[in-house]
Amino acid sequence: MTESLPVNASPARAGKFLVSAARRLRQPIEPLEPLRVLVCEDDPILALELEAMVVECGAVTCGSAASFDQARDLAGLTAPDLLVDLHLDDGRSGPRLAEIFADRGLRIVVISGDTSIDSVLARVDHVFLPKPIQPAVLQDLIAAAVQAKRAREVSASTPESLGKPM
Repeated sequence: MTESLPVNASPARAGKFLVSAARRLRQPIEPLEPLRVLVCEDDPILALELEAMVVECGAVTCGSAASFDQARDLAGLTAPDLLVDLHLDDGRSGPRLAEIFADRGLRIVVISGDTSIDSVLARVDHVFLPKPIQPAVLQDLIAAAVQAKRAREVSASTPESLGKPM
């Protein structure tokens, strides 16, 4: 709720308003956190390509995981915002990972040549990109996620009201 100052406000009230606004503006602004992407891919060449695309889009990679255990451990250490490609070398472990991490609020992007969606993956909010992947599609998706995260951070760091005294 923003306090407005009437045109005929007393000088004392106007001064109090300006001091309060100046204090809020002087508060340090936290730098925007980059989008952190955990690349889950069992093909090391494709993992490197995906990591390069992530960086080109203004995000950072939290690493690369080739198995369920590696992905779970890396995600626990790095708190990624987005998981990419979940069909890993230890079988069809991707749907289990998607379910676990979607419950934690992570956005899931599944990149796979296997177009069948099992019952677990059907319950998870995700984006599906079929292989072979079109780099522009993944780049657009990551760029949109970067912009959405920045918009959320900017709106969260904006003072609700410059008019409230501190």
